[in-house]
Amino acid sequence: MRTKLIIFCMLVLFAVLFFQLAQDLSYASDSEKGGARSSNNIAVAAVGGDAHNEISTVAGRASYYLIFDEKGVFLKSVKNPGEGSGRNSGSAVVNLLLKESCKTVIAGKFGDKLKGQLKANKIDFYERKGIAEKVVRSYTLSS
Repeated sequence: MRTKLIIFCMLVLFAVLFFQLAQDLSYASDSEKGGARSSNNIAVAAVGGDAHNEISTVAGRASYYLIFDEKGVFLKSVKNPGEGSGRNSGSAVVNLLLKESCKTVIAGKFGDKLKGQLKANKIDFYERKGIAEKVVRSYTLSS
């Protein structure tokens, strides 16, 4: 009887471990498919909060950052917390980009300090002019 109890306990233990492992693997595959928040978002410095707005000529002091997914679909606009920060706007922008899981940022022009901060955080940056959604569309097609 004691042997049967030990075998039963071992089976229950293995079953619990098996189901936990299966659940962990399922969660990992969901996040790889996009079930979790995408980690390849694209941010565009813009003069307004709409995807049809012009790209801002200055990255650090842009009024808004427009967030697109890696396929170029517009997700949302975020008011730039660094807009009124003057010379220290780069840190606020980088924090925003990290919070929004952006790996790429597009603006009219980047300052040297901001370029350094972006490189340090492994965020790609591109200087472009034009309408935000059109530039993102051309960027995603060429990537």
